Amino acid sequence: MGTKPSKIALLISGVFSLTALPTMAAESNQSVTIDDIITVTGTRFDRTSDQQLTVINTIEREEIERLNPKSVADVLEALPGVSVARNGGAGQNTSISLRGTNSSHVLVIIDGVKVGSATLGSVSFNSLSPESIERIEVLKGPRASVWGSDAIGGVIQIFTRQLKNDEWYVGAEYGSNDYIRGSAGVGMEHGEGSSTLSVNREQSNGYDVYQGVDAENDDDGYSRTSITLKGSQALTQQWQALWSGQYDKGNTQYDDKYGSGGADESDFANYIWNLGTQYSGEKLTSKLSVNQSRDYNENFRGDNKDLAIAEFETMRKQVSWSNQYLVADGLNLNGGLDWSNEAVLGDYAQDERDTLGAYILIAKQWQQLLAEVAVRYDDVESIESETTYNVSLAYQFDAHWRLSTTTGTAFKVPTFNDLYWPDSGNPDLLSETSTSYDLTLNYSRNTVSAYVSVFKNDIDNLIAWAPTGEIDDDGWDIWKPANVNNAEISGVEFFTKFSLFGLEHQFAYTYLDTEDKVTEESLIGRSENEFNYSLSYQWQDFDLLASYHYQGKRYAGYEQYLDAYHQLDLGVGYKVSDNWQLRLKANNVFDEDIVSVTNYNSPGRELFFSVSYSVL
Repeated sequence: MGTKPSKIALLISGVFSLTALPTMAAESNQSVTIDDIITVTGTRFDRTSDQQLTVINTIEREEIERLNPKSVADVLEALPGVSVARNGGAGQNTSISLRGTNSSHVLVIIDGVKVGSATLGSVSFNSLSPESIERIEVLKGPRASVWGSDAIGGVIQIFTRQLKNDEWYVGAEYGSNDYIRGSAGVGMEHGEGSSTLSVNREQSNGYDVYQGVDAENDDDGYSRTSITLKGSQALTQQWQALWSGQYDKGNTQYDDKYGSGGADESDFANYIWNLGTQYSGEKLTSKLSVNQSRDYNENFRGDNKDLAIAEFETMRKQVSWSNQYLVADGLNLNGGLDWSNEAVLGDYAQDERDTLGAYILIAKQWQQLLAEVAVRYDDVESIESETTYNVSLAYQFDAHWRLSTTTGTAFKVPTFNDLYWPDSGNPDLLSETSTSYDLTLNYSRNTVSAYVSVFKNDIDNLIAWAPTGEIDDDGWDIWKPANVNNAEISGVEFFTKFSLFGLEHQFAYTYLDTEDKVTEESLIGRSENEFNYSLSYQWQDFDLLASYHYQGKRYAGYEQYLDAYHQLDLGVGYKVSDNWQLRLKANNVFDEDIVSVTNYNSPGRELFFSVSYSVL
């Protein structure tokens, strides 16, 4: 443990130096302005980036198109502090980790609606189509004080596409493993409002994803269809009606890795809908929304759909009331109430629960000093109630440099599987809890922006299988979920974007130091070092993008490690006219053997070609 602080200190000094490099390279007479990014994840209301006291990375539609991703994970992996583990390619099970926390410690919100499974406690990222996404915001660190359960590692908020009146697009794509995609969207005006309807359909024959001894030797393909609707209508000068909806349906083939004749295919059918109204006055902004989400998955044997069937379903109803009031110059008051009901399908001792949460957030600015305090109380049925908080301070040294610090707590309620799975659930479980600290230095000037963030997260009451001390009728130890584990995560995160010699550069690096406090080993699936570098260039009607990703070796348990790997992706786009665009994308150019989960293959080198016509 004695060498750990010195490691982090060396990294901090290194990234401080890197932060200064683009500044020296930029010409002093440049007058290009970097637009403030509007974010809502931190407080539920629009704020410019300089008003946020937590680290938030934002990805816009233009960047998504240039990346030409096949999954949401492909978009997120380019960000610092975001790690991805895949059980194969785009259609397979994927987990997202923020700053070393578990995948279940990430709160995912789509157009203001919480999504995910209450039985597994995670989100099925493979069911989401990147083509339907307008913007993604990734907030690092706990935000339970605003959003409630799950936000131990952070919050990923996804916004679907919204077009103006008479804007529309169509597109098609073909690529490796017989991948094919078709998509279309249109914006429609209705009086003082507008709506956007978009449709996406894609499928791939896939490849053999699992290489275990008893695995099936076949291709594992996937298909998915996504329909989204989003709109708003002005009712008066101050009142507005809002609505959104999304339906995702598809199929994924995978391997019965034990060769036992079990399930090797699944169908999913998920949806969300959200109806709301917003009042915008001179000092008060108030939003009321009613929504519902469904996460449904059916597993079966592909050659006999009646064999090995298992169904999992979460139905979540939610009502949220959020408010922001400008008390005085530089003093904002936010607060609201949230109610939700989760119901699951299955033979559980308890198959639904209600949660009621209330929060308040106060933000105050004194010239160069900005402070924010947030407190929330959540009453979860059949689980102990939780009170969480966030305290943040930021000091603006001048127009370019800002230092901010944050501390906060968060929690994750046990899943229905943990609590009530027949014959193995433990209804006495407590919520997993965390306390974290963050110190971030930001720099912004002309075409340069950068930050370096040092963080620490202590997570207690982690749920894991453990012996109960009882013996079953056959003489075997009885195991059940229990709050037996604790973890400590610390690290450094660095990110910068800058222009140099006509090229756009983006660099992200994360150093992680993790420890399971029970075994005193590193946490499984984490690597110490991970970084990304992208280089883009615009010349006349061409745009070029080169993206490089390095993933350090990951601990796989039992003193085994997954090898480090390098991945280089290349893309080129050509604008034939104002409306027509062609794009060619090559993934994993050097055909690296990429394994992020033991025994699961990557698709290898891939090539995709797309054509689109848009009136935007």
